[in-house]
Amino acid sequence: MAENVNIEISGEINATPEKKGLQKLLQHVRSGAAPALVMGVLNTRRPWTQFVATENFKAPASLPRLSRRFYRNVEHFQANYLIVFLGLFAYCLITSPLLLIAMVASFFGYRKLTSGPNTWKIGGWELTKTQQYAVAAAGSMALCWLAGAGAVLFWVLGATVTVVALHASLYDAETLPPSDDPEQFPMIEQV
Repeated sequence: MAENVNIEISGEINATPEKKGLQKLLQHVRSGAAPALVMGVLNTRRPWTQFVATENFKAPASLPRLSRRFYRNVEHFQANYLIVFLGLFAYCLITSPLLLIAMVASFFGYRKLTSGPNTWKIGGWELTKTQQYAVAAAGSMALCWLAGAGAVLFWVLGATVTVVALHASLYDAETLPPSDDPEQFPMIEQV
């Protein structure tokens, strides 16, 4: 009938699960790849004279053309839009000194926490490193809430989305040089 088959399996498996999504992004940020990524994007910045050329701002002829124009402009001016966002963020920090103080205090608090072995005692209890990070995060969040960081965040995001959407929708993408991949955003409209 049925025979018993013995298969010997031995050895070690040292497989580490592949990180996905946010974990992978955080791993890149911790490894120092985030500044390199930002610098790589900023190296593709287009000239500001091309970005603000008023003769290229026109209303789109149709909705399909608006969609193609929007995607082409976001692709072409990605670094310029990032600089606009960073400029609006810097403007908010400069015009809100309490928020600037809260951000600096949070930065130096985390830097002190990560600089070496620290022992915190609260009520005679010694906190683990994870608990110390939790206390520091709660303190930073409270400080940023008191400084009005939520309102600033929504203002910056809202202003950035508005500026980018208006520019990408109204800037005539047909005046841009052809992209490397002509099939990605074809500029031919079916009539």
